[in-house]
Amino acid sequence: MEHHLLCTSSSFLLLFLLSSIPITGQFPFGSSKQAYHHSNVTCIESERRALLQLKHGLKDELNRLSSWIGEGCCSWEGVGCHKTTDSVLKLDLHGTMYDDYHCTNCLGGQLSPSLVNLTNLRYLDMSSNNFSGTQVPAFLGLLKNLRYLNLSHAGFDGEIPHHLGNLSHLRLTYLDLNFNNLHGSIPSEIGQLINFTYLDLSNNNLHESIPSEIGHLSKLTNLLLFNNKLNGAISTNLGQLTKLQAFDVEDNSLTGVLSEDHFAKLRELKLLGLSRNSLALNVSSSWVPPFQLQGIGMGSIITCRTRAFQLEDLRLSHNFLTGHIPQLQHALSVLALNDNRFTGLYDNRYGNYLHESLEDIKGGREVEYLYESLLLVKSVSLSANNLVGEIPDGIMELVQLQVLNLSQNHLTGRIPDKIGNLKQLETLDLSMNALFGAIPESLSDLYSLNSLNLSHNKLSGPIPSGNQLQTLTDPSIYEGNSGLCGKPLPNSCWEHKLPAKNGPIDEDEGHSESDWSWFYAGIGPGFAVGLLGVLGILLFKKSWRYAYFKFIESACDKIWVKTTRLRRKFR
Repeated sequence: MEHHLLCTSSSFLLLFLLSSIPITGQFPFGSSKQAYHHSNVTCIESERRALLQLKHGLKDELNRLSSWIGEGCCSWEGVGCHKTTDSVLKLDLHGTMYDDYHCTNCLGGQLSPSLVNLTNLRYLDMSSNNFSGTQVPAFLGLLKNLRYLNLSHAGFDGEIPHHLGNLSHLRLTYLDLNFNNLHGSIPSEIGQLINFTYLDLSNNNLHESIPSEIGHLSKLTNLLLFNNKLNGAISTNLGQLTKLQAFDVEDNSLTGVLSEDHFAKLRELKLLGLSRNSLALNVSSSWVPPFQLQGIGMGSIITCRTRAFQLEDLRLSHNFLTGHIPQLQHALSVLALNDNRFTGLYDNRYGNYLHESLEDIKGGREVEYLYESLLLVKSVSLSANNLVGEIPDGIMELVQLQVLNLSQNHLTGRIPDKIGNLKQLETLDLSMNALFGAIPESLSDLYSLNSLNLSHNKLSGPIPSGNQLQTLTDPSIYEGNSGLCGKPLPNSCWEHKLPAKNGPIDEDEGHSESDWSWFYAGIGPGFAVGLLGVLGILLFKKSWRYAYFKFIESACDKIWVKTTRLRRKFR
């Protein structure tokens, strides 16, 4: 069976939008702000003391824990209790991040070992706080009933505690350590947490290989390890994760070959991220993936059979791609192919189908896809390729388009008049090409346009005014087009000839000021050379000299006679 080796190299950072698992709905406790009483008991005393010890070890500059007073700890902020026993089941003290590095209501300090006295604790969320300089507490492995643990965006340092493996006989299903400063390896003991459904260790400094024991997590649906320093090969045990829906290992240093065995039983897989590694994909040309992907990030193109993929987001940027891009699904909303080696850009039509071909005339290499399958696309990026030819009119039929980036290519011709059809367009970048002619007036009909770059082309004539274009006042978006004039450029259009629509350019159209300066500079020397030529002939040619003065004398006589007659007539 013939195999093809497709190397994955740097691509884009694929961010998976994953919904949280509704674990809290399984727990028999109510809102963390409401107390539930049972036989006049409002809080278990040992657990109340444990919470107060936790409060004592925390830095609470905004006094978030001001409600942690009195006997009824079940009514304290962030605390949730069992409705009948009043034992603490939930502790949610997460902060709020306003970016990836800063929070608005952070807790700090250290987590107290007193937490182990919350023997029935099932849900612990300390995410989006500032525990910088502290390690993930090893005693968390003693919380025998814990199911949900979220310490993401909390600034924890050190290694992942091996003691977390002690939770194997418990029921931990959710672990999120994303965006900390963790280093070291992924403990093989994690493979003992057989009830795991969600594991996120991304955005850390973890190294060494992915432990093969992860293949034992038969209930795992989300495995997110992107943006670390993991190396080595990916074990074929990955193919045993029959429930896996999202697998992202982008931005690591993984090596080796991925085969059909890695994906053999991944029937539920929806999101796959392999970019920015040194992986290779070796599958049979007749292989049919058992899954239907919705998002993919990888450095090579797999034949996208309709039954194998239902893509909504396809990004294959920053590679060395040539060859064929297959027909894509109607659901596609993002297409990013920038910074590759695609060549040529032509518009062909066959019956009811709108075809676009990217073709290298010399080499015969061709890339095709159907406009029909892109009618719902919202973002197209083909920048930094080797595209030549004109911008196809077919692109102007993608009426849902919000972002169009064709910059840094070798496109020629004029900007299509129909560009005004793209009413949803917010970003347009056609810079660093060889486009010429006038900027179409229809560009001013794009009321949603807030980012425009037409710099470094060969455009000429007045810049259209009115509507949204009046708000784009940065002259740099038009720089490198010597024939353009009008606001926001400093040169006016008094000497520029307005082209008829966007048709052929007249010989005088598009001349810059430097062209006219050469014309005026040549008038003086030209006159002097002509005068010297005439005087030279009259000086050295006697017969011409006689004839010339005779002509002058005759002309003067005629003028004198006519002048005399006119004087007499008006007297």
